[in-house]
Amino acid sequence: MNRKTILAIFLAGFLGSMIGVIGTISAQAFLFPKDPGERAIVKEEGPIIPIGEFTLNLQGGAFLKAQISVEGMNEKSEDAIVSKKAVIKDRINTVLSSKSIQDVQPEVREKLKNELVEQLNEVTNNNVQDIFFESFVYQ
Repeated sequence: MNRKTILAIFLAGFLGSMIGVIGTISAQAFLFPKDPGERAIVKEEGPIIPIGEFTLNLQGGAFLKAQISVEGMNEKSEDAIVSKKAVIKDRINTVLSSKSIQDVQPEVREKLKNELVEQLNEVTNNNVQDIFFESFVYQ
């Protein structure tokens, strides 16, 4: 064998080893977090409670029609949510009617959901973990 062949074999082996090392390190970093606290928290699913349909005017003259349900934290939270349904509807109406059409666009809808969950948790003593727009039409 000449020098070029030996050098090519050596470089191929070296590069293959480096790719293997880098791949192993990358896989460990993504698959095995350093701290157990970094692992994804599995959220417990709670009961889904329909709140109702909302048809209201947005700021600036547009209108919104939405069918909304909320997810309780656990089975016990359903009673707290149902007993406060009138207050929950009022709070949802207040929040949604204060928004403009830009505030209800798909790109910022998650922010709107978070604001509604925060407002509803004030009413229900933190018994709401999520809100669902079953239908959402604006014009």
